[in-house]
Amino acid sequence: MRVPDIELNESELGLLAEIRFRFSSQNELHASIAPMVALTESLLECGAIPEVRLLYFTDPERNPGGRGRSRQQIFEKNGTTGTRIYAHGNFLKYLEYFIYGPDLPPSIVAKFKEVMSFSGYLTAGDINDLVPGARAAVRSARLNPSDAAKEFYKLALECGAMPYSAESIRKSVLAVR
Repeated sequence: MRVPDIELNESELGLLAEIRFRFSSQNELHASIAPMVALTESLLECGAIPEVRLLYFTDPERNPGGRGRSRQQIFEKNGTTGTRIYAHGNFLKYLEYFIYGPDLPPSIVAKFKEVMSFSGYLTAGDINDLVPGARAAVRSARLNPSDAAKEFYKLALECGAMPYSAESIRKSVLAVR
């Protein structure tokens, strides 16, 4: 079970316990909607979600393949606006990211953060140095390259990479066979 890497109060932890991020039925998803909305609103109100994670959702530059639209704008284009976004089943994966961060093994996250601690941000050169290790980690941990590519992209952004640099690691991991 993953542990939140943002500060949650008791009420928020209670709401989190009611949410099924890996639901097996529509009933489980529907039961998660109300706590999902309440938790999202609470986290936004108290500023608990790191800015880089919010930007992943709201910034068009951080949505490769989004055709110039942010993930939020895609919801809006499809007719879901305002707080109704938080009640949409497809928002669940964004809430999970807001709370837990990139879904990668802790050792991989630690390596990225170690590289970042030396320079303060990830340069294109740092990304190039990390690509072989990222590709090897995908193979050794038997991660799905498509899923892992998204998570490495998020991790690179969280470590200070610019969107175009994060995109290069996403593409490299995506190409793992």
